[in-house]
Amino acid sequence: MEQPPLSGLLTANELVALTRLSRTSIYRMTRQGRFPPSYSLGNGHIRWREDEVRAWLAALPTQTFVTGKGAARSGQPHRKRRPS
Repeated sequence: MEQPPLSGLLTANELVALTRLSRTSIYRMTRQGRFPPSYSLGNGHIRWREDEVRAWLAALPTQTFVTGKGAARSGQPHRKRRPS
C-alpha cells in the first residue's frame, strides 16, 4: 500500500510538473548544487522541500525575448510586410 505524500515534500514527478524541467535535469542540477538539495527518506525515496523549491523559482531571473531592433516580443506572431 502506497503512503500518502508528506506535506511540504515534493517527489521528482511533482517537481517536473512544477518546474517544467526533466527528471534528468533536476537530478543533475541537484548534484551540481544549482537546485535546492534533496532529502533521502530511506528505501530509495527522495524528496525536495516545497518551500526551498518555490524560493529557488522566485529567485530565478526573468527573461525577456528581444527581436529585431531591441523591441520586447509581445507574444504575437511576426508578420512580414508586403511591399507597397
